[in-house]
Amino acid sequence: MLPETRADEFNRLRTIVENPDFQTAADVERFFIAYTKYIWDYKMVGLIYDHYTDETVIHGENGVDIAGIGPVVFHTLERLLTMPDMKITFIGIWADKVSDDEYKFVQITHPEGTFTGPSRYGPPTGKKLGYDNIMNMCECLVKKIDGKWKIVEEWGLLGYANFFQNGYVHTAIPK
Repeated sequence: MLPETRADEFNRLRTIVENPDFQTAADVERFFIAYTKYIWDYKMVGLIYDHYTDETVIHGENGVDIAGIGPVVFHTLERLLTMPDMKITFIGIWADKVSDDEYKFVQITHPEGTFTGPSRYGPPTGKKLGYDNIMNMCECLVKKIDGKWKIVEEWGLLGYANFFQNGYVHTAIPK
């Protein structure tokens, strides 16, 4: 991507993320697309401090929970260390207004990148993740707290899969 185009996209996302004004479900969808891409594509991890709380819990697969801002930031940095070229492609996002101060949304994304950094499981492998072998789905509850929109609870699923193989989901570890 040309530097000017990349800077334009960065500034466009920043404008959306710095001015959350949720009047409709579409506003929530627009914001969280920008927010997610701003963190993962542009490595703006500190933004998590603005939109999570110390009481936020992310319920992951296999009963693993991440609770609080510090652990959420750590988990994000750990994933970026392992795959520093990670980019996010959105497949879909659907939001619903619960009340004037509360929304729920579900998003499905595909992270793409290469395992070029070490992980808790060992040294870099050079394996690639992309549309054909991984997806991420999460549901989030967002509430207005002290005048600011915060993610208060999240349910996530990160799965390795070949999604459209023979018309059904087929689980596979990336090669």
